[in-house]
Amino acid sequence: MSPVARELTVILTAYNRADLVEETLASLAEQEWDGDWEILLVDNDSSDDTPAILERWIEKMPVPARVLTATEGHSCAYARNAGVEAIDSVSFAFVDDDDILAPGWIAAMGTALRDHEYVASRCDYFELNDHDIASTHTFQTQRLGRYLGVEIVDGAGCGMRLDLWNRHGGNDERFGFSEDAELALRIAAEGDVHPFFCADAVCHVRLRTNTRTAWTRGTRRGFAEAQIHDRHRDHFGFRPDRPWIAVGRWLRLVRDLPSLRVSHRRHHWVEQLGRRVGRLRGSFHLRRWYP
Repeated sequence: MSPVARELTVILTAYNRADLVEETLASLAEQEWDGDWEILLVDNDSSDDTPAILERWIEKMPVPARVLTATEGHSCAYARNAGVEAIDSVSFAFVDDDDILAPGWIAAMGTALRDHEYVASRCDYFELNDHDIASTHTFQTQRLGRYLGVEIVDGAGCGMRLDLWNRHGGNDERFGFSEDAELALRIAAEGDVHPFFCADAVCHVRLRTNTRTAWTRGTRRGFAEAQIHDRHRDHFGFRPDRPWIAVGRWLRLVRDLPSLRVSHRRHHWVEQLGRRVGRLRGSFHLRRWYP
């Protein structure tokens, strides 16, 4: 890292999000902060108009901005890794391509990162989503979220010191989902870095609520949970659900079949079914029982 490195780089990763990314870029362009910061827009090999949109918005940004095309992999973990590799700032913060930053987000995150190595912004689900769907999501809305009993930071809207990221090797690209949770567990295992919840940095999170997305998200999440259990079970003492608990979760899905008549409940049900199936797939793949 150079002696004159910037304080902060905001890294927005995008993939085929031409329909929504301009809203995200507009919220980024309205940010103000007295610190020294820049913007890096990472296009993860999009096939729609996303690259052209990112290029058009460079001149509209309040600070220096540039576009990085990352083509060697196709995943959020890879795109974020590629973005971090291209910077030398003291700290960085991630932004997803369909979320919207509330006014003051950059100022709150940048200031918090002066005192903390690992910072979580506050998630809001009501601004961009149906009320019934938003009300089922509480992760990182009032405090740090927890994953298997451990406090973690969601990857979208998180901030981190570059040396902390490098010390832990960034995202493990073998995780197709929950790579942010897995990294948070590695940091937690170190024992001396505790995430800071920055309530003044509000990120409006857009939920993807169609049935196909719910199924895909559920299966990927369940598979990743099996991977995380396999990797971290010894350090944190993670244990799979006892057989009767696992059976009870499947029976609950059967019990809740009538809820499929209600759209937001249907989305939740499909995602939970996918999660159970993903865990089974992970169990067979890793040869370790995690139903």
